[in-house]
Amino acid sequence: MRAFRFLHLALFSVLVASSAALYAQDEKPQQEEKPKQEEPKRQDQKQQEQKQQEQKQQEQKQEEKQTHNEGRQEQAQQGHARPAGKSGHIPDDHFRAQFGRSHTFRAQRPRIVDGQPRFEYAGYSFVLIDAWPADWAYTDDCYIDSIDGEYFLFDLNHPGVRIALFVVL
Repeated sequence: MRAFRFLHLALFSVLVASSAALYAQDEKPQQEEKPKQEEPKRQDQKQQEQKQQEQKQQEQKQEEKQTHNEGRQEQAQQGHARPAGKSGHIPDDHFRAQFGRSHTFRAQRPRIVDGQPRFEYAGYSFVLIDAWPADWAYTDDCYIDSIDGEYFLFDLNHPGVRIALFVVL
């Protein structure tokens, strides 16, 4: 009986030792697999961070382009080519009665006179100094306003953009 006990004890200890050895071997691959799984996650995170940085750089470049284009537009509006001669002046009382934001009209298609585009409104003839913007339609509601003694055509559908005008009397 003692021999059976000893044999059972030996078999039991072999089983425990072998199961412990198998368990230890099973842990090593699991531990190795975890870093392998974490590495792609880290790589994905790095790739996402790089994409975000690239997007930020692209947004900054777009903002720089927009501010640069706005600067060019302001320069073009300030330094527009003037036709020969001096622009006429519309009397203030007539200007208030016929022009300004509250008096809109449709410029229609300007006609070319002496190589310059012009249109007529309220008994005055206006020469376009700046080019007609591509996104403006001739059927858009527009108005003429005076800024620092100069006349400009504004489109209600495109605020912030203006065309310099020359009044021909």
